[in-house]
Amino acid sequence: MGIGLAQRLREGTQVLHRQAERAGIMPALLRGELPMAGFARLQHSLLAIYQALEAGLRQHAAHPPLAPLLAPPLWPALARCDALHADLLALGGPAPADTMPLVPAASAYARRLQQLAAEQPTLLAAHAYVRYLGDLAGGQALRRVAQRSYRLTGAAGTHFFDFGPPARVAQLSQALRQALDALPLDDAGSLAMVAEAQWAFAQHVRLFDDLAHG
Repeated sequence: MGIGLAQRLREGTQVLHRQAERAGIMPALLRGELPMAGFARLQHSLLAIYQALEAGLRQHAAHPPLAPLLAPPLWPALARCDALHADLLALGGPAPADTMPLVPAASAYARRLQQLAAEQPTLLAAHAYVRYLGDLAGGQALRRVAQRSYRLTGAAGTHFFDFGPPARVAQLSQALRQALDALPLDDAGSLAMVAEAQWAFAQHVRLFDDLAHG
């Protein structure tokens, strides 16, 4: 039996994943040294990305290669736009998205997702892997860092990282891997998915660098 898509994606992106974790603002964020304004700009960039990703996924919810990702228990539990909106209000006051410009890498990422939704919607699954599994895997640790660094109390400013208790996080992670493995792809389709996930991680490197220098 061949390896599933989730494992192919993991193995095909390991090097780029490590690069993204060390790029730009990320070391300062993990050390608790990133100013709150920088954290808000990161969340603002992620909101633009998730708006494009989730709009594309919803648009193609009946598309067979994407349908497993839009079925319970994954959807709407994975959706992050509302959580990011709430966090930005807590971090930056009223309507920060209207006053905070996007860095170029975030705009380019959103455009890429919109292009895929129009032309190659199946490849949106690669971005679901990169973003949602990353959120589920590292979100709890980042939530603790943010709460400590910015003296946030309760859920204010950290709704984005909240997928429920640990058992729920584990359930969603497993369900997402199973949904990816269930996508009806041939070898060429799987290779295209890995290549798209590699692009996504490389774009995260550019995004984190842009945020460090913007």
